[in-house]
Amino acid sequence: MRSARAPRRGLPALAVSAVVVQLSFALPAAAAEPRAVVAITSRASAPAAPRLPDAVAPIEVRVALSRGAAEEVSSVRVRRLLEIELPDGAALAAEPVGPLGDRVATVWVDRPTAARLEIQVRLDGRAVLRRQIAVSGLTSDVAARLVAIAASEMILAEMRRARAPRRPPSPRRPTQDEVELASRDLDTLSVSAGPYAAVVSGGPRVLGGAGLALGLRRLRLTESLFARLLAAPSGGEPLRWLEAGFSGDYRFWLAASWRLSIGATASVASLRLPAAISVDGIAGERDTWSARAGLGLGVETRLGGPVWLGLTLDPGIVLRPAPYEDARGEAGAVEGAWLGVGLSLATERRSAPPR
Repeated sequence: MRSARAPRRGLPALAVSAVVVQLSFALPAAAAEPRAVVAITSRASAPAAPRLPDAVAPIEVRVALSRGAAEEVSSVRVRRLLEIELPDGAALAAEPVGPLGDRVATVWVDRPTAARLEIQVRLDGRAVLRRQIAVSGLTSDVAARLVAIAASEMILAEMRRARAPRRPPSPRRPTQDEVELASRDLDTLSVSAGPYAAVVSGGPRVLGGAGLALGLRRLRLTESLFARLLAAPSGGEPLRWLEAGFSGDYRFWLAASWRLSIGATASVASLRLPAAISVDGIAGERDTWSARAGLGLGVETRLGGPVWLGLTLDPGIVLRPAPYEDARGEAGAVEGAWLGVGLSLATERRSAPPR
């Protein structure tokens, strides 16, 4: 009987030891389980996604009726119908007045005549839109419905205009005065020609002829090469004066079509005295040379486009006298003061026209 009961007493000990072994193996797993939960929890607490930007505030629509319009249609009925007809992005304000803002639409209903209602809509300070509705013979409810529909259409049109991208302003073109002012400092090539006359204090008193000049203007300073062929009148002592020279002058604009010039000139001339029996003390010689220098004063006026008409005053002095002896044996010389007067017609061409 004892041998049979012994196994019964040993079974609980084995069971207890087995439970202890199982708990010892289960405890690490149980201890590891909270770590997994913490890890999962830490992953779940990642930063939230950025919030979307708030929607654009709707346009606030404020409605008001004049006393005459309120006698024709009900203000409450117009507001209710307009609230139904308003497009997306617009909301009816509780009061007809309120603080100023950029997204405010004002609706004003007036009754200019007994048979018509006028609706005025203004959005964001733009120009006022106006529309008239004939209400003669219509009931108050039908007139209110027409007012609400027309006002909603006008508000929608203004909203589309406000959303449309604005075109960049076109570049401003320079005025004619600005173009003229800019052209004065451009490089310009000029050609001029015209009659010329001079009075010399010694020798033949009066010379007359024509001249030609080619000039280049840069920063209002003009450098010119010129040539002139002058001769004494047939009634006096015959003389031919052929000169080539250089001049420089600065121009002052009095107006777009008027300008003054001041400068200096210098030239070398070839002289021929056909009636002389000696020139420079050489018998039988008729040719010699001379030189002169002086100032240049002028005024010009524009005839049209690049064509200018000019008047020039050329005072100076003969630098090299040219003595001679005429056929009567009288001695003379081309010398002394020089005063020239010229009339010229000039045309100009700019190197780069202004834009």
